[in-house]
This record gives sequence, structure tokens and C-alpha cells, in this order.
Amino acid sequence: MRTALLILIALATSGLSGAATAADIWKWVDANGVTHYSDQPVQGATRVEVRAGNVSQSTPASGASSASSASDSNAAPPYVDFEIYRPESNQSIINTGGQVGVEIRVNPAVQPLHELTLYLDGKLVTGFPRNTLSYALTEVPRGVHSVIAVISDQYGKTIQQTSPVGFNVRQESIANPPVGPTLRPPPKPQPRGAANKVLTRQPSYGALNGARPAVNPATNLPVVPKPAPKPKKP
Repeated sequence: MRTALLILIALATSGLSGAATAADIWKWVDANGVTHYSDQPVQGATRVEVRAGNVSQSTPASGASSASSASDSNAAPPYVDFEIYRPESNQSIINTGGQVGVEIRVNPAVQPLHELTLYLDGKLVTGFPRNTLSYALTEVPRGVHSVIAVISDQYGKTIQQTSPVGFNVRQESIANPPVGPTLRPPPKPQPRGAANKVLTRQPSYGALNGARPAVNPATNLPVVPKPAPKPKKP
């Protein structure tokens, strides 16, 4: 038995240094009932095939990598509803003085070990409570911008992110006044009608009190008074 054990150890040792190999071992039992093993065939022995192969042992990484692996195994499933619904995609924000409101929807709620952050044009937005869903951005310059929200785990690995939302900030100024069909010039002053003309002569007493002019009974026409004769020149 001791010889057999030595042979098996030798075969296993030689198999560790290379690819998987196969060795033929012969086994037989003597007259005393003792089992023997040998690498040479003898009369009455039976062949036993022994395989030896490479043994690989993986050592888990230490530090953040090990912690990250543990985080992956314990990570919760992705959030079923995670989006930016304000501003709307391609929305124009006009004359707000650079103020832009951002509203985020997430379901279920952000877990305690996760962190929600907002990025404006690729830069992290700071100065707001942790995992807030409402942002009031200020001093956003004129032009086209984009926002995106990201949920990360406690090791900073991204779990889920929203689709980017683009919007346009428009701030009118004296140098760049607003134009368009809705902006019309003030109407021009219209001339006054005949009924609104200022009187140049004082009406008579009869005209103010409804007096009727004299009528010639022969012609049934108003009597037109004759003008006074002009004085003759001396």
C-alpha cells in the first residue's frame, strides 16, 4: 500500500506542472490478499487509469475591488421608473434670468446606500441636499444645455442613469431685442373725423335753441338774407 501511495503522489505532482495527463497503473492482489500497484504490468494485474491536471486557485482581490464584488452580489434590481420630467426635452426657457427648475421622478425611492446626483453639461451639480429630486439651478447661461441624473452605489459605481434631457435658455436683452410675428408696432394715430372738429364760430341763438329759418311761401325755400352792401369808396 505504501508503494501505491508513493506512485499516486508522484503522478499527481508531475500533473500539476503541465497540462492534464493520463497514466496507466496496474493493480493486483497477491496470495495473502494484499493489494499492490505498479506502473509495470504483471501477470494477473488489471489496469487502472489515473488522471492528473492543473490546479488553479484564484485569490480574491483586496480593497475596493473586493468590496465592489460584494456590492454586486448584494445590489438591488434597477429602478423601474427613473427619469427627468422637467424641463421637457428641447424646451425653450425664456426670460428667467438664468433660473432653471429640474424635477426628477424615481420609483421605488432611492435606497439608503445609494446616491442620486445631477449633472449639467457633464459637470456635477452641488449645493443641494443628498438624494433630492428637485433642483433650482441659477445662473445658467444662454444657449443649449443638457442634464442627466445618475444613481450610484456606496462605492461610486453607476447603477442606473436617466436619458439626457436637452433644453434651450433664451434671455432677451437690449442688444438682442425680441422679434417675431407676435410683437407688433403700436398703431399710428388716426386723423379725427368731421364730428370731432373744433368749432371756429359760435353758433347762433336760434341754432342752439332749434329756431327754424324763414321760408319764402312762394318758393317754399329758406329765405337767404342778402349780404349788406359794401360801402362805396370816396
